[in-house]
Amino acid sequence: MLHHYTVWCHFSATILISGNTPETRGTAFVVYEDIFDAKNACDHLSGFNVCNRYLVVLYYQSNKAFKKVDTDKKQEEIDKVKKKYGVTTDD
Repeated sequence: MLHHYTVWCHFSATILISGNTPETRGTAFVVYEDIFDAKNACDHLSGFNVCNRYLVVLYYQSNKAFKKVDTDKKQEEIDKVKKKYGVTTDD
């Protein structure tokens, strides 16, 4: 974990969050207080080789992350209404 921090700390990273499950292996979230530090890190570290793996650096986009949640919630509401009124569809 220390070698991961040394990569990001050069760009004033505030928080480094890394998962410890098989599903989150190789994934981390880095939080910056300043958007310019985040942009600088993204520009310089995309494609950077760490331990024979190349970094893919992306900005977190909350509007896209929550869009999936909203879609799932809307589908649940539709399913409830279908069940309430006995509507069936052949999918």
